[in-house]
Amino acid sequence: MNHPPQNRDERLSTIGSWKLADGVWEAARSVDLTDRGFRYGMSVFETVAVVDSRPLLLAEHLKRLARAAADCGADLPMMPDFDFTQTGSGLLRFYLTFGSGKPTAPFNGNAYALFEPAEVAWKLPDARVMTCAAPYLPRPGGWKTGNYWQNIDAHATAQRAGCDEALLFNPAGMLVSASMANVFLKIGTNWFTPALASGARDGAVRAWAMAHTGAEETVIEIEQIHQAKACFLTNSRYGVRSVAELDGRPLENPIAPLQQKYRNEIFDA
Repeated sequence: MNHPPQNRDERLSTIGSWKLADGVWEAARSVDLTDRGFRYGMSVFETVAVVDSRPLLLAEHLKRLARAAADCGADLPMMPDFDFTQTGSGLLRFYLTFGSGKPTAPFNGNAYALFEPAEVAWKLPDARVMTCAAPYLPRPGGWKTGNYWQNIDAHATAQRAGCDEALLFNPAGMLVSASMANVFLKIGTNWFTPALASGARDGAVRAWAMAHTGAEETVIEIEQIHQAKACFLTNSRYGVRSVAELDGRPLENPIAPLQQKYRNEIFDA
């Protein structure tokens, strides 16, 4: 992972979970219960898709984790040197937690890595999406944080309604994202995506999609949602996913070329 392992000669198998302790990555069988990442969800993370032993957009994910660490008052720690040849496909997650201490104490964090065998796709069936009425309180800065309760609740609500995803809005009525993905909307002839200032997560696949669609970061309010002709979602697990229906309204699907480009440039590269 562009960093040599510390104090050991072999690379780590990607099957399992690890913690950085005294400069050495070692197997982790538990999480410190005094850690504020466990107690309050005070952690930042990045999820790296691994396809046939190949990590996707790894450098881009680590840059984002480094920025999140800096915002927490920390440096990005030494990353483990994984042996990706020992696994197939899955999700590799890196967590930086705030460590023990009072809720307002400075960052005194821990670093964890976790690999989950999972199906990783470049294209899923078109999604059905609904808007979520409950105001969403995002963490500014584009971080991905361990405080995911609202996201999970919105996702579960969408599934109970027969949908695949829910769109989240901050208390000012600005679109933030979907519960588990970033979102792009085609309004008129142009693509738009919520600005980081609205609470959107600074995703690596989001950045790739912006570069290939020319999508503009902007404030998107709920009234504009109803003007959208097309919509797609992005995240590490499924790349680019088209939305067929938004609040019961059928949408166009013009993104097949974008999905193929993602497959050629990222998924199969």
